[in-house]
Amino acid sequence: MIFQQLFSTIGFSNAYLVGPRGGGDALLVDPGEFDATMLQAIEANRLRLRWILVTHAHRAHIAGLRGLLRVYEPEIYCNQPSVIEEPARHVQDGDRLALGEIGVEVIELPGHSIDSLCFLIGSMLFSGDTLSAGGIGRTRDAYARGLLVSGIRRRLLALDDDVLLFPGHGPPSLVGVERRFNPHLAGGTDRDPAAAT
Repeated sequence: MIFQQLFSTIGFSNAYLVGPRGGGDALLVDPGEFDATMLQAIEANRLRLRWILVTHAHRAHIAGLRGLLRVYEPEIYCNQPSVIEEPARHVQDGDRLALGEIGVEVIELPGHSIDSLCFLIGSMLFSGDTLSAGGIGRTRDAYARGLLVSGIRRRLLALDDDVLLFPGHGPPSLVGVERRFNPHLAGGTDRDPAAAT
């Protein structure tokens, strides 16, 4: 399998290209910018961009969509029926996608944004702005923060220690490292607001 992390100057965000070694159908997670580097990564590896996975529709993660749609004809998967006025396949928590030979599990984790998704591909977790190395996504209020932290603890920290974390911003990490050392997740003091009566 080919895996390449691509950097966007729009919001200093990450995009990720996943496809078969030797060429074939590929997917891209969070195209923050469509530039010569991304085009070369796709074409040099003889990949056909068939699918785009959007963790959430903030500009830093979708600004490259229109350019990609002019060159390729990928299906867009996100937590809404459209993005930047382009039709998309709406996916939600628990969905399992078979994208060619790539299996994708969808994990829905609102808090940073109402449409936030994470995508688990084998032992790789694409977390968008939900969870990053030493951080969590910004939230608008205490309720959203509690929702986010509780969702991370319940859904993401339940994954194996050696699951690789590929966030929307910053360097990669491991789920086990975040479980032990992420200062936003220590102590277990944030209550799950969804559990409140």
